Amino acid sequence: MTSEGWSSQRLYRPFIRASLLIAVLLGFSTGAAILIMPLLGMERNLTWITHSQSHGIAQLFGWAGLFIMGFAYHVVPRFFSSAIRYPLPQKTSMWLVIAGLLFRFSGQSMWKTSLADPLVAIGGILLFAGMLVFGLTLLDVVRKSSSKSGPAEIWIISGIAWSMVAGALHLAVTVRMAIDSAPLGHVTWNEALIYTTLFGFISSFIFGVSARAIRGFLVLKPMYERLNVVSLALIQIGLITLVIGRFADLEQGVASVGLILASLGALLYVFALRVLEPASGPVKRFAVGYARYGILIRTAYAWLVIGSLMLILTALDDAAVTDVMPIEISLPVMHVFTLGFVTTLIFGAASRFIPVFEGSDIRHQWLMDAAFILITISVVLRVSFGFELSVWGERALGASGGIGFVGIILFAIVAFQAMTHSARAAYSARAAEFGRVKFGAIKRPTGRPINLG
Repeated sequence: MTSEGWSSQRLYRPFIRASLLIAVLLGFSTGAAILIMPLLGMERNLTWITHSQSHGIAQLFGWAGLFIMGFAYHVVPRFFSSAIRYPLPQKTSMWLVIAGLLFRFSGQSMWKTSLADPLVAIGGILLFAGMLVFGLTLLDVVRKSSSKSGPAEIWIISGIAWSMVAGALHLAVTVRMAIDSAPLGHVTWNEALIYTTLFGFISSFIFGVSARAIRGFLVLKPMYERLNVVSLALIQIGLITLVIGRFADLEQGVASVGLILASLGALLYVFALRVLEPASGPVKRFAVGYARYGILIRTAYAWLVIGSLMLILTALDDAAVTDVMPIEISLPVMHVFTLGFVTTLIFGAASRFIPVFEGSDIRHQWLMDAAFILITISVVLRVSFGFELSVWGERALGASGGIGFVGIILFAIVAFQAMTHSARAAYSARAAEFGRVKFGAIKRPTGRPINLG
């Protein structure tokens, strides 16, 4: 089979399915359980603290990471006009990442046993190998392309590089855990890993796709390309500063500077993309996917602005420059990024892209409405009560965990349904009817508007 044949396959499907399964079975479910435990009179002992850390890794590399990897394998060759020759690297990277996450999760869950250290170390090795295969495969696509400097392409290249760095940092964290027989990852190293994965790997790919596809879908005004480059530079410098500061065990101020620079870069990108401004014109095209996907995407970027401002204030407090933010109880700032920005963005983009890729319909749009509302409520509760240790605060946080879990289940139902034969058949029938009606209107003008939905 030729390279064109491979690139025409829908190899993103297993990534999306695996991403959703990990989110439901390991990520959101574990997070909800940890938040609900106090309401049931259960103490959060060290066993559940280890679960909270492995939950975070499952969310970053499993839920968001695998979803983005699947989309990247599909769109990056199209952005760079260069095909991936064989499907083996894609499938290999997916299974390596899945295996790495399962070994890491199992190792931390069994931290009291002699199996914990080797399981955690193996998890780190496998996940790093998966990210390395992913990065090198896409770098080969970039290498063969003649266009590497566009506003979208520079972010994709950044995401590829940071994906491999994130895998390497995770390997370092897990190897140190195994050597020290530590149930938890080293705090400062883990912080560098989390923000490198969030800003460097995940957000870079999101920004790249936004600069190309989302701009077109939402008919955004022309991008501020110079600000886009400045945004990219700030995030790179910020992440490098953060990683050096944390892994070299430098003073807190160094890491704070890195986080502030990365946050400023994210804020500048939102301004450069102009996604929170009105569209440049009306959207007139045949309706595909979720009708209100644009609201989700704009909401996600609004959460990115809020999260970046909160992170700047937190970093200033940590550096003893200010004393503004209260003590965090349940990582509300991190959840603004992961739930508010990343999850809502994936909901919005996927509810448009999957039907476009598949040629399918989302037949129960109310499920997407409900999923979006539930995730938004979950984030609002995390922010409102994540700084307060009280009975009502614990109840609100427990509710936020359960609400978010139901939200991801509803989205999973929509995504799985959009990749079925019945959804594709429904789209084909609607498209054929639209073409017939439009052709008839052209032959016999009636003056009545054509229903594009």
